[in-house]
Formats: sequence, C-alpha cells, structure tokens
Amino acid sequence: MSKPLIPMRVNRRTSLPQFRGGPTHRWLDSCQRLVTFFALISIIFGMTYLPSLYMRHLKPVAFVWPANQTRDAYEMILPNVSTNLVASLCTPTSSSGQSSAKSSAAPVLVVVICSAVRNFEARRAIRTTWAQKDLVPPGVRIVFLLGRGQNFTGQNSVIREAKEFGDIVQENFLDSYANLTIKSLMMLKWYTQNCDKVPYLLKTDDDMYINLKNLHQILLANQKPNLLLGNLICGAKPIRDPYNKWFAPEYLYDSEYYPNYLSGTAYVLSRSTAKIFLEAAGSVPLFHMEDIYITGCLARFVGIRPEDHRGFSYEKRAILPCLYSQVISSHQVTPAEMKLVAAKLRRPLQCRPLKPAQLRSFGTGKCKWKR
Repeated sequence: MSKPLIPMRVNRRTSLPQFRGGPTHRWLDSCQRLVTFFALISIIFGMTYLPSLYMRHLKPVAFVWPANQTRDAYEMILPNVSTNLVASLCTPTSSSGQSSAKSSAAPVLVVVICSAVRNFEARRAIRTTWAQKDLVPPGVRIVFLLGRGQNFTGQNSVIREAKEFGDIVQENFLDSYANLTIKSLMMLKWYTQNCDKVPYLLKTDDDMYINLKNLHQILLANQKPNLLLGNLICGAKPIRDPYNKWFAPEYLYDSEYYPNYLSGTAYVLSRSTAKIFLEAAGSVPLFHMEDIYITGCLARFVGIRPEDHRGFSYEKRAILPCLYSQVISSHQVTPAEMKLVAAKLRRPLQCRPLKPAQLRSFGTGKCKWKR
C-alpha cells in the first residue's frame, strides 16, 4: 500500500530568488530613495511656498505710475509758478524765540523735513527734541514740507499749525508714496527760489533723529563746491516683483542696475548742486523713487558723484548716547525714542571716539561709476 502524500512546506524566504546585494536590487533601492526624497521636497514646498504665494496675492500690487503718465518733471512742479498752499520764510531769523546771537548769525543750512498732513505727533516730537531751539546751531533753519491730503483733508489743522509754529511749507500736490519724487523736486524748487543766502540743504524725513551740531561742523569745514553727501548705496538692482513696495517696472527703468545713489532718509547738498539738479530735471524723465532719481539719475546726468559718510545711516541704530552723540542721522526713530535720546544727550557724557565701523556697521557695496 502506497504512503499518503504529505504536502511539502515551502519556505518562501529560501525558495524565491534572492536579489539583495545584486545590481537589480540596488537599482530598485535607489529609485525608492529618489521617490521618497522628491515626495518630501514636494511636501516641504507645499507647506512653505504655496501658502506664501496665496497670501502674496492677497497683498495689493504696488502702485506705480502708469506707462501713459507724463514723466516731464516741469509739467509736474511748474518751476516758474508759485505753488505754495502754505508759505514759510527760509531765513533762520523767522524762528520765534531764538537768541539774538543765533538770529544774527550768517545762514548756513536749511533742514527740510518731509512730513505728511496727518503726522502732527512726529512733527511735535521733532520740535521738542533735536530741533528744539536751544539745540539748533546758529544759522540753521528747520521747516516741514507737506503736500495736500486727499480732498484737502486736514487742511484747516495745517493752517493752524503753520500760524502757531511758522515752520510749515506746503505745496499743491497730492502727498503720497508714489509722489515722493515730486515732493523732493518741490523742495529743490522752494529752496532755490527762497533761500538764496543759505549755502546748504538737508533733506530728511520725520522718523529721523538728526545731530545738527555734528552736521553743522562738517558743513563749516566743507571746501567742495558741489556737495552731495549721505549714506551711499551702490550696486542696487531694480525689483521687478509687482507686490514689492519698491517695484520698478521696465517701462520706468529698464537697466540692470540703478546708478549709485544716497539713501533718501537723509542727505545734504550744496546750493549749487540743488540748482544744477533742478535744471537737469527738465531733461531727465521722472522716476518714482525719489532718492534714486534725485541723487542717482540726476547726479549721474550732470556728473556729480554722491559721497558716503558713516555718520549717515538708513538703518535703525541702537539707542546709545555715545553713538548718537557722534553720528549725524538715525532712522526709524519713534516720537518716544526721540524724547529718550534727547534726554540722554543732555546729560554729561564721557565717550571715546568711535571707529567708522562702530558708527555704521555696513559699507557701500561695490561702487562702479559710469561716465
């Protein structure tokens, strides 16, 4: 009698072909790793970039001048026509409460602080800190430059403020970020037409702290006829992202690099430079970024080279009294910080002279000059 058949147990681990360690297995393993890697990259990309891309489109597109808008500067500022809504004298003697010695001093500098109608608190902070009468050197005049609000909003308040302080210059143009170049050209127009005896002009903003004493000393020692001094920026490229605040479409500026220019936070120029720039503006198409246009495009057009000084900075500085006592300009200073700095600078200080790198940590970048 034959024996019953007993099913054999198949050891699948030993019966299947073994590829581990062979070329086929290594190829499959590499593919699996690549698939895993790209899957992880896709997940990371989706979690980081896509939400920001979505949020970016929720932001407004930066407003710039349309391609069909005139870029003729003279059409915008009317250089031979009075455009004052509120006028102010340029001579330092017009500031009330100055000592007789300061009032009789030869004019040296007019400081034009670009402000907006609504920024009364910033103007008040400046008047009670670095522009306080006893801190203003002899021969220095300070005014605030404003445009007009939409539908002349706040105009009555501006008129009252001008009567009280006598330091408001208001020109008839819509005050907006896109019109800052027009604002700066209005500044040059007012300065050249009203300040024939004042050799220097400082342009700055109402979120800046200015050490007038240090600037005054530099200007008294200056021997250069066409001065243009500030925080020099070299090698900057136009930003083509329409959602960026500094968007520059190619129809406004089509070169790869901007000309070397001074930060618009604070720069000083001589009267001769201001006159040359205002005349050249009739030949150079307007560009909506005022510092690039005024100190870059116009300067290159007329052959005046902007100069760097470590005392100027477009960055926010640490509130250190020994630092503020040795620099000229500091950016993004709130009204509360202005009062704090002013109080600290009134105290006796024992400060060692700071090195250039301590005055400002960053340089100008690579500066190439085109003739």
